[in-house]
Amino acid sequence: MRSLEWVAGEATPCKVYITRVFNYGTWQEWQQMNGRYSQDDIRDAVMNPLRGVWTPRGKVLAELIYDCRLPADTLLSFDV
Repeated sequence: MRSLEWVAGEATPCKVYITRVFNYGTWQEWQQMNGRYSQDDIRDAVMNPLRGVWTPRGKVLAELIYDCRLPADTLLSFDV
């Protein structure tokens, strides 16, 4: 089964890239993220999350890894 792929370029902001890896990342993308960003950058992206872009699964994963609670408004929402 193939999965959807997302694209990130050099201009992709750090927090966006890290959030996408938590939400959709493969093992290879996790390794690339850890090579590209410091643990402080990754921790900052989790502890100061972007609002409205985290999937429920990505949010739970980040909360487990960093032993924290992300605000409810971080979850993806399709409400207008």
